[in-house]
Amino acid sequence: MTDWNDIARLQRLGKPLHDVDLGDLDGRGRTIEGLVLSKVRWNNARLDGATLKRVTFIDCDLQGACFDGATLDGCSLTKTRLARSSWTGSQVAQSAFTECDLQTSAWTQAQWSISVATRCDVRASQWTSAILHRSVFAEGRMDHAVLRNTVLDQSVLPDVDFRSLDIVGLQAHTSVLKQARFDGKDLRSVTLERCLLEQASFVGCDLRGTVLRESNLRQAHVRQSNLDGADLSRALLLEAVLKDVDAHDLRATNAVLQGARLDDVRLDRAVLSSSNWDHSQLHDVSFAAAQLDYARFEHARGSRIDFDHSRFRHGNLHDARFAQATFEQADCAGLRGTSSERLAAESRSLSLEMH
Repeated sequence: MTDWNDIARLQRLGKPLHDVDLGDLDGRGRTIEGLVLSKVRWNNARLDGATLKRVTFIDCDLQGACFDGATLDGCSLTKTRLARSSWTGSQVAQSAFTECDLQTSAWTQAQWSISVATRCDVRASQWTSAILHRSVFAEGRMDHAVLRNTVLDQSVLPDVDFRSLDIVGLQAHTSVLKQARFDGKDLRSVTLERCLLEQASFVGCDLRGTVLRESNLRQAHVRQSNLDGADLSRALLLEAVLKDVDAHDLRATNAVLQGARLDDVRLDRAVLSSSNWDHSQLHDVSFAAAQLDYARFEHARGSRIDFDHSRFRHGNLHDARFAQATFEQADCAGLRGTSSERLAAESRSLSLEMH
């Protein structure tokens, strides 16, 4: 059986460790540097508390390995089988996992930094209270993974279907979650702040109190969902679609909904000061008792819109065309309507937009 002396000898000769079975070789607490392992079998490897620097694994079998408390720095793992491996409290920095099998692996309280997982299978893996900082998970499978209280900080997880994932307490900040699918999820405990959520889908979601502050939800779809008390302050919802949505008490100061389409949306008592609704399409929308000071609705179109009891001071309705709009007891002090001179000056650019 190969032992650590044999491995050290191969390293001195500049040779990789190739096609061997390391059996029950104990790597606990060891520091391993610059080692290359190819087609190595090391099932249930014990690497608890080990430090791996610039170690390369290629087509290895480490199923059931224990990396609890281990540190990986500058490591590369390619086509390596790591199913059922444990990484509790581990630290992974500037490392890359490519086409690895990480099914049912456990990463509780692990920390990733500037690392990448590409085309990896992480189904049913456990990431409770883990932190992913400036890391990327791309083109992999994540079905039934557990991300409870996981922190995503400046990380990239594009095209993820979150429907089967446990994301209670997930905290995402300045992260890329483009084309994410959250359909049917309870997101009340989730924070998605300053995230890229372009074309994300929120169908049948409970978003009550969810934080989406400063996030980019361009062309997102929100249908049959509850956003009561959610925070979308300074969020970008260009060309977003909201249909059959309850958004009572929504906080969306300075939000941009330019070109958005709203159908059967209730925004009663919402805080929408300085929001931008230019070129939006609004049908069966209620702004009853909402705060709309300095809000803009230039060139907006719609029907059956309720502004009753709203505060719409210094708002802007330039070229807004609403059928059956009501303003009963609304505070419209300083509200600006259509300027014929400005409309004439804009006529050419507006006609080009229509074509």
